[in-house]
Amino acid sequence: MQHPVLFHLASVKPSSQRAIERLSTVAPSEVLGMATVAEILETVEHAPGCVGLLPVEDSFEGENTAVLDRLVFGTANVFISEEVVISESLDAFRITTEAPEDLRTAVSHPRAIEHCHRFVREHGLATRFVDSTIEACRVVAESNDPTLVAIAPRDPARRFGLTQVLSAVDDVPDARTRFFLVGRTVGARTGTDKTTLVLTQPLDRSGNLERFLRAFADNDVNLVSLHSRPLGSGAGSYCFLATAEAHIHERRMAAVVESLWEAGAQVKLLGSYPEWAGEQVVAPFDQAPLASVGPLSTAAERAALLDPAGPTPVDA
Repeated sequence: MQHPVLFHLASVKPSSQRAIERLSTVAPSEVLGMATVAEILETVEHAPGCVGLLPVEDSFEGENTAVLDRLVFGTANVFISEEVVISESLDAFRITTEAPEDLRTAVSHPRAIEHCHRFVREHGLATRFVDSTIEACRVVAESNDPTLVAIAPRDPARRFGLTQVLSAVDDVPDARTRFFLVGRTVGARTGTDKTTLVLTQPLDRSGNLERFLRAFADNDVNLVSLHSRPLGSGAGSYCFLATAEAHIHERRMAAVVESLWEAGAQVKLLGSYPEWAGEQVVAPFDQAPLASVGPLSTAAERAALLDPAGPTPVDA
């Protein structure tokens, strides 16, 4: 097992610490926080013996495009070597006091406040934004104000000696976040691996995406994720992030890449890494989107989908 220096985002330190505990390919010799994704990636790319841990997806907001864009467009020799998923809930904390509950202001990171909309609304709270959930706990602890409530995970709240008011105040408890471990080498082949590629189409012409998809299907490689990003080089210019269930060192994955080249694609390897076997990041909903129409829908519902401005409404 490797023992590199590991860099993570200081703003998500509690989550990063939990993710580090679940890593299986490295045991960091030192763990250091940095302010930005760009700093982490620049350090990993240019300093031997370093790796980075980046949050790339969560249950509420999906893939973190800002982080992935830095990895895709800002690095040449940084690769994903492991993925890990953690679960955590947000609780409400305030200073220790004998006063009856009279909460007035929720303090936390903007995303945490958004994720706890129901709690904030039901208690009629004003909101105060800070840079992180750790900062929220510090502000509340130093305020000596029992009306302030920090929305945060338990670890930082306990560190600042706060008292729990309510547990699991987030709208969807047990939210999950996926992290990528990145370094200067591709992960070793394990037999249950994923590979992420960046595919840039040669020009904007009909059928490009279909040809890319066929490269995976024809070589019996299961494509599990596909996302597009428009490029600033002109109208119709896109690149695609494609993740498939195979390692780049497998013969069938090499055949996929050959087929993509034949289709005219530019291909960047973003990494091959062991597939996470535990809980997955999923949307906070367990049913199809509202107003979805399918083969079992009524004729009126199908007609309304095909002609939404027409006279036939879909029943609410």
